[in-house]
Amino acid sequence: MTVLCTVNAIACAPVIRHGPESQPVTWPVYLGSPAHDIDAATRLDGTPQFGWRANPGREIRGAAAAGKGVLAVGTTDKIVALLGTDSGQVLWDRRVSGTIRSSPLLTDKRVYVATEESPSGRVYALELRNGKTVWDTKTGGVAAAMVLTQDGLFAGSEFGVLMALDPDTGGIRWRRRLSGSVHAAPVPTAAGLVIATTADSVYLVDPATGAIKRRAPTPGTVLGTPATDGAHVFLATVTGTLESLDAATLDTVWTRNVGGGVYGAPAIARDTLFVLTRTGRLVRVPLAAPASARGVELDLVSVAGPTPLANGVVVADVGGVIRCVDPGTGAERWRVTVSGPVEQPALVWDGRLILIAGGGQVVSYK
Repeated sequence: MTVLCTVNAIACAPVIRHGPESQPVTWPVYLGSPAHDIDAATRLDGTPQFGWRANPGREIRGAAAAGKGVLAVGTTDKIVALLGTDSGQVLWDRRVSGTIRSSPLLTDKRVYVATEESPSGRVYALELRNGKTVWDTKTGGVAAAMVLTQDGLFAGSEFGVLMALDPDTGGIRWRRRLSGSVHAAPVPTAAGLVIATTADSVYLVDPATGAIKRRAPTPGTVLGTPATDGAHVFLATVTGTLESLDAATLDTVWTRNVGGGVYGAPAIARDTLFVLTRTGRLVRVPLAAPASARGVELDLVSVAGPTPLANGVVVADVGGVIRCVDPGTGAERWRVTVSGPVEQPALVWDGRLILIAGGGQVVSYK
C-alpha cells in the first residue's frame, strides 16, 4: 500500500513549469517601441487561422508585452502571467497586491508591472523564469503603462505623480507632481520624457532629476499614448485633434482635425502616421506633407489604436471584430472575430496575430 500511495502521489504531483532563464528581446515601452511600429515590417497574407486560446485571469485591460517565445499579461484579478507563444500555455502566474490596468514591460530576465490604487498601488519586478518577486515598491495607483530606459523605470500615477525608480532595487529616485491624472504612458525622447495628463497639459521632464523643462497645453485630453519619430511627438485627443509637437521644445508644429475623438495610441509606419477615431475613421498622415492627410470611414467603434503592417492596417472593433484593411481605400483584406470587449491594439509577433479579448482571453492566430 505504501508503494501504491507513493506512486499515486508522484503521478498526481502538479507539473511545475518555468519561463526561460533569460531571453534576448526587450519590451521597454508600451506596444514595444516609441513609434508603435513593432509590427510594421510584417505581412499577414490571407485570413489568419486560429491557433490557441488562453485564459489567465478574469479580465485583461492592458496590452501584452512580448519576448522571444513568451508573452506577459496582467489581469484585473491581480494576476501576472507569463505565457508561451507557441501554445498559450501558462508558464507561471503570480498574485500581486492590486488590479492591473497597465501593460507589463519585459527585459532579458525580468517582468515589470504596476497596480492600481485599490487596494494597494505598487510597482513590481518579477523574475522572468518563475515570477518570484525581486522587489516591490509602494507608489500609489498606476493605470498607465510604464517606460524603461537607460535612465531608469518611470511610472505616472492616477494622482498625477511621475516617479523614477531604480530598475534593479525598486528605490524611488525622485517624484514630480504634475497637474491632472496620468492615463497615457511616458514617451522617451532624446530631450527627455514627454508625458500628457488629463489636465490638458503635456510636460517635458528631465529623466535624471525630474525637473520640468517645458509645459504646454494640449487641445483636449490625451488618453492614448503618444507616438514619436525621435524629432516629434504625435498626440491625439478625445476631442478629435491630432497634434505634432517638437520633441525638444513642445512647440506645436502642426494640428489636424481627424473627425472624431481618439482613445487609442497613434502609430508611425515608415513615413506615415496612422490614427483611428472612436467612430471608426482611419486617418493616414504623410509626415513629409501633413496637409495631405486623408481618412477613410470604417464601420466600427474603437478605443484601440491601429496596427500598421507591411500590407495593410489592422483595426479592432470594441465588440470583437478584427480586420485588416487597405489604409487608402478601407477595403477589407481579412477579418477574424473574438469575444469583446477589445480595448488594445492587435499584436503581430513572430508570425502570429495575438489579441486581448473579453473575459480575460488571449487568442492567437497564425
